[in-house]
Parts: sequence; C-alpha cells; structure tokens
Amino acid sequence: MTKTWLPAALAVATGLALATGARAEDPQPCSSAPGGAGPAAGAAKTFLESLGPLQRTVTVRSYSKPAATRWSNLPIVLAPRVGVRLGDLTPAQTTAVNALLATALSHCGIELLDGIRAADGMLKPLDNRGIGWDPANYFITFIGEPSADKPWSLKVDGHHVAYNITFNAARVSATPLFDGVEPVEFKVGDRTYEPLAPQAGAMRALATAVAGSPAAKLEGEFRDVTRGSTPDGDTNFPISYPTGKAGRGVSYAALTPAQQALVRAAMTRWVDLPNGAISRPLMAEYATAAAMAETYVGVAGSPDLAKPGSYVRIDGPRIWIEFIVQPAVADPAKVHYHTIWRDKLADYGGAFAH
Repeated sequence: MTKTWLPAALAVATGLALATGARAEDPQPCSSAPGGAGPAAGAAKTFLESLGPLQRTVTVRSYSKPAATRWSNLPIVLAPRVGVRLGDLTPAQTTAVNALLATALSHCGIELLDGIRAADGMLKPLDNRGIGWDPANYFITFIGEPSADKPWSLKVDGHHVAYNITFNAARVSATPLFDGVEPVEFKVGDRTYEPLAPQAGAMRALATAVAGSPAAKLEGEFRDVTRGSTPDGDTNFPISYPTGKAGRGVSYAALTPAQQALVRAAMTRWVDLPNGAISRPLMAEYATAAAMAETYVGVAGSPDLAKPGSYVRIDGPRIWIEFIVQPAVADPAKVHYHTIWRDKLADYGGAFAH
C-alpha cells in the first residue's frame, strides 16, 4: 500500500500523526520511491508551479557557497531561514511538496522529518521566550534552479533538522544532514513517537559493545556535535577533521566481527535517510573493505546514552557521524539528542570545498 505523506504540522492539526515511532530493533528496511536527479527535478518544478510569484522568488536561491551553507538547527528567531515555510502551504502545495520529498528521501527520512516536526508541536506551548518552536516553521529552498542535468540542491531546514540533498554535482551527496529531537519520546493522541529511536538504538548498541576498549575512549567533554552549524550557517566549511590514528577511537579493524556489524548497522541508520538512488552508492563507497579499515569508533560519557555528555562518533575516510546527548531545553531534567552526518569529500556535492 502506498502511504500519502503529510507534513507533521498539518498531520497533527488534523489528528493524522504519521510518524511510526519505530524502535531501533524494527527490521523494516527504508524503502524508497523512484528517485534521482530526473524525478527530483520534475517534482521540484511541479512544486514551483504550485507556488505564487512571491513564494517562487524566495524558494529558488543562487547556486553559491553562501546560499548552500546557510542552514542551522536552531529555532527560527535565533537563526532566520529563507525559502517557503511549510506551514504556509495550501493543501495542493502540500501534496506537491510531499511528492518532491519522496524523490529525495526514503520513507525513513520522511518519517524522521514528520517526527521531528511533531516534537516541535509538543514544544510550542512551552515556548515562553518566543524563539519559534513550531511544526509550521520548517522551510523548503532550492539552491540553484532544479534541473535534470545541472547542479542544484534541495534544502529542508528547521529546528532540529537540516537536509541538504544535492543533485548533478561532482559527487552524490546528501550531506550535511543534521537531525535532533526534543522531547526524545512523546505521544500525540494514541500514537507514540520516538523519532530518533533507530539512530539512538544503533549508537547505544555500538557504544556499549566498544566501551570496554581503552582505545575507544575519546578525551575531553562533549556538549554538542563538533562539526555542526552556527546561527549564521555552516560558517566553518570546509571542515577540518582528525587525521592519523591517535585520538580517533578504536579502529574498525581491531573490532570483533559482531562489533564490526554494529558499526555498519549504525552507519545505515543515517545513510538510509535519503532516497535509495542516493543512499545506495554512498553506502557502497563508505563500506568498502579499504574504507572500513580506516574507520574509527569513539565514545565518551555513558555508553547507554542516558546522561548528558554521552557521545558516539564514527569517523571514516569519508563518513563522519556524531551523536550527542544534551540536557533538554524545555525541561533540563530530561535529555535531548543532536546528531550530524557529514561526508568529508561530498558535502554540498563537493562543489564548494575550496
């Protein structure tokens, strides 16, 4: 059966919360509709045709490094966004944007977006500072004119999520991809949400498995992802990363086969978020024997990810994934998650590395 996807702001408003709240042990694969540059460009043009003139003007930005790297995980008052606001779309426009998202994301990526936005619906009544917690405050932007053969990016940007999907660039790219959530688990009606359960579960299993290795322990304390964005965007791009062998964690080659399987499983929880046309070639690159031999796993804090400061990192020749547990903002007695997936060669399609 084909599921019709509805952005969470509209879904929650109509009582149709769509995120499944799937647990990490759920073996369901991340299926995808047909995707790739051609279908994405066609769906993007259909979406643009559904917009009014002013909406079209703000949705398409120049294909440039300043435009591509302009994203944040902060609420909109702290980091204003550009593009068309999902909460302002008509039902017809919503249908068009859902069709577009299906060409760029797997069903897991769509469900995660829905769940993160639903979490903002839970935060909205607690927004005493007026910083913009709201499932409506998520934006769609095109960096460059959508095309079947020329470079452009689809950007989905809001509190706790940043999807940067680039087509027709030098490299297949779905990064930087930031996702986070607060609250970690919640209910809307009779449906339980736990949007980052698959990622948290995979990293928890991995951290627990390698925590006994002295080489896995990372020095210092962690309060956030180290290769994230700022209120002004991804201003540190191009990013520098650790080199050599020291201080990066335990080598994949030093792990048991069962531990190695946990590394690969954790990687897929992020890499499977974009459409399969994007995720399959990326995972093939990340998981070659040569690449895995140069991959490291580092942990800090509590491996059960129950306490602030708990941190897990996968660091390969290209792939970089960070998972951090922080105190919740609305209720500091609880926790919330930040994560980021970056590609050391292919962020923004590899177009603006210099």
